[in-house]
Amino acid sequence: MLENEKKQVQELMNTVDELLIVIDENGIIQRVNQAWIDFCVINEVQQSLWQSGSNYFEDMEARGKQQEVLAIQQVLANEIHEHKQMYPFHLSSGATQWMQVKVRRIQLTSDFSYGAIIYHKATPHHSTQEITAEVVLESMTDGFILLSDEFQIIYMNEIGGKLLNCTRKDIVGSQLAQWFPEESNPSFHTAFKRALSEQTVVELVDYYTGMDTWYQVKACPLKKGGLALYFQDISEKKKTEAQLMEYANYDYLTGLPNRRSLVQTMQSQIEQNIAFSVFHIHIDNLNFINAVHSHHAGETIMIKIAQQLKALASDTCHVGRLDGNEFIIVRKPQKGENLEVCAEQIEDIFYMPITLDTAHKVSVSASIGIACYPFDAKILEELLSYAEIAMCEAKNLRGSCYTFFLPNMKMERNRNSVIEKGLRGDLQESGFYYALQPQIDGATGEIVGAEVLSRWAHPEFGELSPLEFIEVAEETENIVPLMIHLTREVLTQIKDWEQRFGWNVRTAINMTPSLISNSKFFDDFFALLDFYGVHPSLIEIEITEQAELTYSPKTLKNLLICKNKGMSIAIDDFGTGFSMISYLTNFPINKIKIDRSFIQKIGQDAKSEAVLKSLINLATSIECELVAEGVEKPEEAEFLKANGCNIYQGYLYDRPMKVADFEAKYLHGAESRFSSTSRSTRSY
Repeated sequence: MLENEKKQVQELMNTVDELLIVIDENGIIQRVNQAWIDFCVINEVQQSLWQSGSNYFEDMEARGKQQEVLAIQQVLANEIHEHKQMYPFHLSSGATQWMQVKVRRIQLTSDFSYGAIIYHKATPHHSTQEITAEVVLESMTDGFILLSDEFQIIYMNEIGGKLLNCTRKDIVGSQLAQWFPEESNPSFHTAFKRALSEQTVVELVDYYTGMDTWYQVKACPLKKGGLALYFQDISEKKKTEAQLMEYANYDYLTGLPNRRSLVQTMQSQIEQNIAFSVFHIHIDNLNFINAVHSHHAGETIMIKIAQQLKALASDTCHVGRLDGNEFIIVRKPQKGENLEVCAEQIEDIFYMPITLDTAHKVSVSASIGIACYPFDAKILEELLSYAEIAMCEAKNLRGSCYTFFLPNMKMERNRNSVIEKGLRGDLQESGFYYALQPQIDGATGEIVGAEVLSRWAHPEFGELSPLEFIEVAEETENIVPLMIHLTREVLTQIKDWEQRFGWNVRTAINMTPSLISNSKFFDDFFALLDFYGVHPSLIEIEITEQAELTYSPKTLKNLLICKNKGMSIAIDDFGTGFSMISYLTNFPINKIKIDRSFIQKIGQDAKSEAVLKSLINLATSIECELVAEGVEKPEEAEFLKANGCNIYQGYLYDRPMKVADFEAKYLHGAESRFSSTSRSTRSY
């Protein structure tokens, strides 16, 4: 076509009120009229629908209009003379403009190439009278089947054929049972018969075995007879629901039912008044195993223990994982069954070492608490609490063991609640204080150190053991404020003695594993040292070897900072735990305190004496200072001195003393001795 002819065609198109698009046989836009451009610009329609050279087919397919593209292609191929359609056009304002669309084939050039002209005409919604029932049904996203009273298939829309993997030509006119046998899913057929007989709408969701598909179906009776079936494939939705249900009710690591699932099981049994027992299982040394072998080792252990516990599962025994390193077993009693035998079967699981992926074998211990419904409690919350209380009692014993809940344990829990309340209050007003026990050089009789020992004269319970209230402080996360209070008190006293008496003896402060791994606590601790002007060399950090200390970069970093500042790092109760060599290897220890259990056996047990000598030799060989705890008899001091240990702490020299008594005995009149004492004997 010549250029002037093209201009004439364009001018002619621009005079037409209808919105026009001309495309070639490949769907490429050849030209559009000004009315269509104006409409698209005003309504912010993408350029691909009105710019010459754009692919009209691709844009339509991208918007899910494959049927419209197919119809236009049929016009281009001259298979149909004309295509008409009504469809909603969504404007940028949010409104909907209905369009009447007409497509006709045209000759584009004199060489007989053809294209199509697409007419768009804005039409009010109420004037869309050309939309027939069939157009509506074919436009639905649901599958649709029309049945007669005898369940003969009269009509099926195109999406229905896709959902059922069949064609209208094959299925229309046949009986429903021919294509969907009743035995494949009797629920569907029962629902259809009920909808017809009761003239009511019936909805259901069920699985159809013949198609391996979940369908959501609505059966609607028609006034003139027959049944309209609307259906959707919801298999993916069901799969997602199943996954969500699995996530909600099963532990991601072990695959066992989780706390939520077990709580539902127990609540159901309580509602049915079915007796059962709860076994609360705590893996005791998992943190230490993680520290030594890596966190992955802990996960491996939890998986392998879960596999062994799962072997106990049955219709009457439910096994699940609570949180972290805890499992739970819910067991219905069997006739003549002894619960102690059941507990021992669980306990036996933890006697055999577990092999890690690295081929290392590790021993795992567990504490098991047992409570029974309805004997111990009739309310689930109380029952679970009692099982946990019993588990905590079992933890106080060594190795794997089990404990049944007893009423006095509840009293102990109430006692702990009162102690926790006191920890949150004014500690000084509630009777919290500290004592000091001297460390004596057996060769000179001089004091070379002192240990701070927490004490609490509780207003209700009297004098509390530090083991008791420190444990409560740890469990209730009150250990940091408690330790900050103690540190303020100790540093105030050290500074006072330094100014009045020239005090320069190192003071040891016990710290729990959670404190040692807490960088924020150490920031506050160092700030207090600066505030009170106490030199770090006057402080010793004492770690209890019986406690499970987790090796981590944070723990190591905190201890190294302490040591670099000049503090001493001591390990207390050395020789009593399974981790002593690991501690010496992993942490910057420069003082060892031998546990009193070895000292007490001097002169009574040759084997213990041999171990004691080995410990002394070990400390000497790695250039660690050495202190013997619990020295009470002269012969104990003589043995220690003869074997190279000269620093003692024990009743032979002094019991823990109140601050005033300690000052009166060790500081008054000692100004010159402290000021002249050299610190060179201490390693910083």
